[in-house]
Amino acid sequence: MKQPFHGTARVLASVFIAATLSGMTVDVLAQAYPTKTVKFIVPYPPGGSTDIAGRVIASDMTNTFGQQVVVENRGGAGGNIGVEGIARATPDGYTIGLSGMGPSVLTHIGGPKPPFTPSELTYIGHAGLVEMMIVSNISSPFVTSRDIIAAAKANPGKVPYATGTANSPGYLAFELFKSMAGITMAPIPYKGDNQAMADIVGGQVMIGSISVAGAIGQIKNGRVRGAAVYSPQRSPNLPEVPTVAELGLTGYAAGTFNILVGPAGLPAPIVQRLNAALNEAMAKPEVRDRYVQMGMVPVVNTAQQAADFVSREMAKWTKVVKDANISLD
Repeated sequence: MKQPFHGTARVLASVFIAATLSGMTVDVLAQAYPTKTVKFIVPYPPGGSTDIAGRVIASDMTNTFGQQVVVENRGGAGGNIGVEGIARATPDGYTIGLSGMGPSVLTHIGGPKPPFTPSELTYIGHAGLVEMMIVSNISSPFVTSRDIIAAAKANPGKVPYATGTANSPGYLAFELFKSMAGITMAPIPYKGDNQAMADIVGGQVMIGSISVAGAIGQIKNGRVRGAAVYSPQRSPNLPEVPTVAELGLTGYAAGTFNILVGPAGLPAPIVQRLNAALNEAMAKPEVRDRYVQMGMVPVVNTAQQAADFVSREMAKWTKVVKDANISLD
């Protein structure tokens, strides 16, 4: 008598074997990865802190992998062009790169939407936090953020401060600061830290919200004062400057970041291999020292922790933008 299920069993066995071999193939490929040059897209022009960070990571990965990891600068549209290039790449680990607060968060909250979504990226790991802070003119009465809050409460909406444009991390960080402090102030937008710092040093404006990297030189030479840093912990570059949180706004934390990303669908073993290489770089004293010099903080974490961090940032800044009725166009 024929056994009616033999044909089905053979089909199921074939499917199982194929799936097993497929999984083994992915594992074997991941263990051998990389076997050729890896393209590392930096979504900004050469010379900036993100570009330098990308080159530091790429150089270290080249040594770790024994294969070239080559930086390609692909700037434009606030980082969106380069990150789109990563999202559209084949998910084989041979095109990776950096994303940040703009391409991974802000551009998806408001304004014209980019031609990719956060779900089209694989988050591999943190490539560094970019510290930001409040500075004040050295002759101003604003010694710390407490003094700024007191002045703003005494003069609602009248105390001016220098900041970036409305879609910049510095602007949004100060909006969160004002919201948590229950104050209103008068923003003066600048296109970059250098212009803002020149006016703060010159006394045209007494307060500014800018990056630690953009401020540290003038703080060190005594031309401006560090009123507070936005990060949860004091900056390793400026350990004498208190945090906004320790000065009274408990739970306050802000800043921008770099995240190593690949296209969606990147096999988990390759993600793990890249994450391990990234963390190895972040743990090296020479890399950490280079980061600190740039006003950045190296971070060691898992791919899942990096993805969860971006999700929390999206929720936090979506609320800030909505509550403050900010246009990100």
